[in-house]
Amino acid sequence: MKKRIVWIASSLLIVGLLTGACASMKAPENVAMEMPASEPAYDYAYEESAMAEDQEGSSMRGFDSGTGASASEIERMVIYNANLEIAVEDPVATMDTVVQLAEDSGGFVVYSNVYRSSSSSGRMVPRANVTIRVPAGQLDSIMTEIKELTPNPREDVLSENVSGQDVTAEYTDLGSRLRNLEAAEAALVDLMEEAQEPEDVLNIFNELTYYRGEIEVVKGRMKYLEESAALSAITVEIIAKESLQPIEIAGWAPQGTAKRAVEALIDTGQFLADAGIWFGIYCLPFLIPLGVGVYFLVKVLRKRKAKRKSKQTEVIEKPEA
Repeated sequence: MKKRIVWIASSLLIVGLLTGACASMKAPENVAMEMPASEPAYDYAYEESAMAEDQEGSSMRGFDSGTGASASEIERMVIYNANLEIAVEDPVATMDTVVQLAEDSGGFVVYSNVYRSSSSSGRMVPRANVTIRVPAGQLDSIMTEIKELTPNPREDVLSENVSGQDVTAEYTDLGSRLRNLEAAEAALVDLMEEAQEPEDVLNIFNELTYYRGEIEVVKGRMKYLEESAALSAITVEIIAKESLQPIEIAGWAPQGTAKRAVEALIDTGQFLADAGIWFGIYCLPFLIPLGVGVYFLVKVLRKRKAKRKSKQTEVIEKPEA
């Protein structure tokens, strides 16, 4: 009898989980939301109230349908990342300043590296790159401060890129899955308290171990998304301005000659390509039938010439006979 109760309870749990997972896979339609101007955040108050309603709505524990909140109650969760490449006089000092900016804003340094590379003049100059995480709401202001570390932001900011990844749907699905798993865990705990046979207790314990492991995985992923959305990553490549200076030898700049040579090569290639296109489109339609006619004409002339030659040979050979 106890085994039958455990089997029925396990079947109900599996059916409920499958139903919640299928429902959670449906993406919300017509989500009319705007990207927040400040730090993206998830509505934790709503999360707690939803969990309270699940627990108080019925005397028996059930499973969440996975539909979540309505579209108007969901705030967007966006992970922002930025990349900057700047040229400065002292890359090492600039990297230290960038690190200080991250720490002052409440962020931290993920990665930093200083190395040397050869400049156009053959000298070894420093080069640095650093990755920091800063509060998402301060991303724009900190990027502006980093760009102002260059002598001339208009010329010395070599590249700039900001990208965003919307993880709202994934986070909402994870919340629904977490509630389902926690409901299954609570139901198994109740069954374990009622179980009397050692075999039943062991089976329920194995199920509890599985669900608790899944709960930790989901919670870890949710925490990662929350932290990634709260702290934006900025990767800064810092180059010495000296490495960008052109080579000059006694007033002669070889890069100018090289530039003109490359331009001449490109012009020649463009001319040849244009000529090929004109030949293929404009000339070939006339040349193909003309070539076929010439081919047959030459073939006919060769046959006539061969016949004349054979006749002359016969005339010469007859008198000798």
